[in-house]
Amino acid sequence: MLAVVKADGYGHGLVAVSRALAEAGVYGFGVAILQEAVDLRAAGLSEMVLHMGRFDPATLGEYVRLDIRLSIHDPDDIRALVAHHGESRAEYIVHMKVDTGMTRLGVPYRSAIDALEELQKHPFIRLEGMYSHFATADEQDTSFMRYQLVQFSQFLHMTRKLRMDVKFFHMANSSALVREPDAIFNMVRPGILLYGVRPSEYVDPPFEVLPVMDLKAPLVAVKEVPRGTPVGYGRLFRAEQDTTTGLLQIGYADGLFGGFTNRGLVELDAEVYPVIGRVSMDLCNIDLQGRHHPVGAEALVWGQGQDPRLRLEHQAALAETIPYELMVRVGTRVERNYVED
Repeated sequence: MLAVVKADGYGHGLVAVSRALAEAGVYGFGVAILQEAVDLRAAGLSEMVLHMGRFDPATLGEYVRLDIRLSIHDPDDIRALVAHHGESRAEYIVHMKVDTGMTRLGVPYRSAIDALEELQKHPFIRLEGMYSHFATADEQDTSFMRYQLVQFSQFLHMTRKLRMDVKFFHMANSSALVREPDAIFNMVRPGILLYGVRPSEYVDPPFEVLPVMDLKAPLVAVKEVPRGTPVGYGRLFRAEQDTTTGLLQIGYADGLFGGFTNRGLVELDAEVYPVIGRVSMDLCNIDLQGRHHPVGAEALVWGQGQDPRLRLEHQAALAETIPYELMVRVGTRVERNYVED
């Protein structure tokens, strides 16, 4: 298992979640930028780390010094390694990514064999892995996922014809891991499932998925609001009747996406209340519907509440976004409390 911990561990804290995953026995970690790999090494984590992004030739010394795997995305990457080796005599462990249809990073499929043959010329570059990435694995229609899998499988056979000693083949993200057994090969790259969130409504894991993150915020004020009173920036909400509102100390600077305006929900003392008015930078209003709660009470914004509507998947749908975006937007000023459970 190559656990994907990029983007600060999907907003949960890179080092903390990586340590927990290491204790659970994962083989290695996938990151998006070099600094994430550097931070893992600085924290004392010795597992394999694969930088899945494009490397800067000027930083190749860091990859060698810290034993970080590189990704080959373009023939220029091979030329950069050759040039650096000429100066340093260093050796490199790499994984080559093949673009099978994502049209993002990765050696184009039509050029991949040429890239492999070029790698064979340089014994100081050890090709440890081959990988690709699905574009539609979480969608209802799985036909393009199957197409990409066929493309990658054909390429796998080509590497064997070239008698290349490639240790790992990996393509399965969270969705494919659950939906397509043929995509598992001998390494998988789960991301969002590690954090207890389903990738989409079409992905139905054969096991219980429990959210890792509870996002909570304190109630800092309670107000009696007469009928017709506007609430928040732009006066996007007006009370249809006399009511009681609560003000939570959380806003879009903390990760409460603007899409929660007049849409989101929170749970307070087992009661569910709607977010009203525009979410501001530091605060948001909720309609307490005539009920009263003490200042300082803690509201659950998303996570494992008593009401399933507080699940991140449901909240993201209300905000017309995806769970990934909400998790990684949780701001740095939000205190992380880690519970060994």
